[in-house]
Amino acid sequence: MKKATHYTLILLFSIISGLEAQNGPNLTDHILNIDDLNDPAFVQLMKNKLTNSQFVFVGEQHGIKEAAVVTNSFYNLGQAFGYNTLCIETDELAADQVRSIAATGDFTSGFRKLYSEYPFTIPFYNNEDDHFLFENVHKKNGAIWGIDQTFITQFRLNLDLLAKGTGNRKFKKKLEELKALADAAYNEAIETKNFQAPYLFKYDKATHDELMELAISTDEKETVEQLWKTKVIYEHNSAKRYYQNNQVRGRLMKSNFMRYYRAAEKAGTFPKVVFKLGANHAAMGRTRTNIYDISSLGHELAISNDLRSIHVAVLGIKGEAATGNPFAPSPTMPFDNTNQLPEELKELVANSTKKYFVLNLEPLRDYGYGKRFSEDFKSSLFGYDLLILVNDAEAVRSF
Repeated sequence: MKKATHYTLILLFSIISGLEAQNGPNLTDHILNIDDLNDPAFVQLMKNKLTNSQFVFVGEQHGIKEAAVVTNSFYNLGQAFGYNTLCIETDELAADQVRSIAATGDFTSGFRKLYSEYPFTIPFYNNEDDHFLFENVHKKNGAIWGIDQTFITQFRLNLDLLAKGTGNRKFKKKLEELKALADAAYNEAIETKNFQAPYLFKYDKATHDELMELAISTDEKETVEQLWKTKVIYEHNSAKRYYQNNQVRGRLMKSNFMRYYRAAEKAGTFPKVVFKLGANHAAMGRTRTNIYDISSLGHELAISNDLRSIHVAVLGIKGEAATGNPFAPSPTMPFDNTNQLPEELKELVANSTKKYFVLNLEPLRDYGYGKRFSEDFKSSLFGYDLLILVNDAEAVRSF
């Protein structure tokens, strides 16, 4: 009799738990509709998440200015929690350029000069709205890390910087030859609107090996090695090997990040980092590109330090975004992501009249099993801790 009662209680609790999971919480209890990120409720929410954290991954819809506004808010509030580093979607040389220009004190003019000489070189950051973030980091004596590949039109800049910085005459001469070829290839790409024309696709193994032999310093060799790695990544993409493209790029980001991380540890500092990356790169677990990206490394690394990571998606509902495409008929394009929203959010978002629709996802995860939520919603629920949707998103202003 006692045994039967025991099983009856287990069954009863299972039924109750199942009903709770089906009914779930009211989503509106976890939503903030705000016009300003200085809103006290939002500030408190961010502080709660920053407590005992090591990494903040801000995953953005590229081309909207509000992504930098959110990143800047986390960076500023993070100062009280030991944050001092911003990590961005560029290679190391591009990040160094950002730092160098910031150090001159003539921020806007410096970037205008860089982008007039090398347009489209730093694709996600060649605009005025992201650079107030970089200026803020510089003013706070923060570090800027670049962990991504060298982008398609950036070969020209990297070859030029290597040539100007080396004392090796043979290396310099070869670099200048390649820079002339890269300039010609860039001009051809712009004139013919051909994505396959840039020099990256002409850079071959024999040329790479020659540069590696001529390079003397560790930094020179590392910069040259990054050129080859990015060629491999782009060739996977051109051949429609999209999994390999994303997997190899993700591994490169992790490797580059750990070089920075270990150097900081050797210098006696404990890195606390705010990342500003594309939304896919910032999601926990297996991403929409079917890889475990840099965010998964950060998530596990923080746990190993008895801390946590924070994952934020910043996406536009409607508005305008910069295209970042040199061949587009307009530098900006209107968009409407309403139909791409999970069913659970469409009506709630439609009724929001404020600038920012903020959903705290973490408290909802215990209800994320079974049929309570759609698969689209679950993807966000377990990939991010915070979802920030932007009404009337504004396109970043290109330099």
